Amino acid sequence: MGNVKGSALGKLKEVVGQRYGASGMKRWTSGLDAEQGAAIHGLILPNSWYPVRLWNDLVDRYIAQFGGGDPQSFRQVAEQVAETDLNTFFKVLLKMGSPALVLRRASSLWERYFDVGVMEPVERGPRHFLLRLTAPRSVERGPGPVTCAVGVPAWQERALRSAGALGVRSTHVACRFKGATTCEFDVIWP
Repeated sequence: MGNVKGSALGKLKEVVGQRYGASGMKRWTSGLDAEQGAAIHGLILPNSWYPVRLWNDLVDRYIAQFGGGDPQSFRQVAEQVAETDLNTFFKVLLKMGSPALVLRRASSLWERYFDVGVMEPVERGPRHFLLRLTAPRSVERGPGPVTCAVGVPAWQERALRSAGALGVRSTHVACRFKGATTCEFDVIWP
């Protein structure tokens, strides 16, 4: 079983509450099993781990109920997770470091959110990286397709902008849910 960090799960819950209120929260969590409902309605501790299946279910519910079925609707949530989770110390590090330094640390950054999978950076040239994510495909064991296709690129772009990159673009170019052995992200900035 894989896990997601409470900081990400709590931010997702906060976004739903702020944007859609109590009625939206009720609609979003309606039909969760008792264990999932208790977890999301209780206090979510930022440094605790929660089942990744809960994360995957809630992301899918978010898209279905608030995004009109469009996975890109999750992009704003991922950007808010990045913005919030980049605490003061990390923001100072980003400002002092370079976008390339951030990507070279992709593995440790991935581990801030998921306890499964490995994010491997491959430097292709100045201001150009390929990041490979090796992770389980099962919704109980690893982050789902929306997290990879939409959430990871949005988070990477937001983090690199914080490190001073302008015009940064992260593109999900290969997907382990569509026949590839890894998810791959082509990250470039001028």
